[in-house]
Amino acid sequence: MTRTPHDLAAAAHRLLSPPAGVTHSLAPGLRARAAAALLRLALDEAMDGFWRQVSPAMARTRGRTKALCMEWYVPPSVARQWYAVWSALSAACHHHTYELPPTPGEVRAWHDDVVELLAALRVVPVRAEA
Repeated sequence: MTRTPHDLAAAAHRLLSPPAGVTHSLAPGLRARAAAALLRLALDEAMDGFWRQVSPAMARTRGRTKALCMEWYVPPSVARQWYAVWSALSAACHHHTYELPPTPGEVRAWHDDVVELLAALRVVPVRAEA
């Protein structure tokens, strides 16, 4: 079953903000890390979809390359925000024994950024080449 980037972002939100009366067996730090992984996947899926529309060959390149090339097709502020959030989520998804996991508050802020970026890519027209 394929999930859309919006489905993945919604699943991350449910991990971060469970409904009242629901108890989780996972600690808040683990839920935050799982939500970060879902948000990173949502960004990756959205970026692949973006590049399939703009330049299908780019969909097969690395994530960092895709993010760096976005600046030619979307406003630079969107491309910079995308790269910053993608980088932060990538770091949060990799477990290191000497680092604390991301806090639920940090992941909530990234969630808001991801939702904003998903909306921006739907309405941003592709810039014409000069």
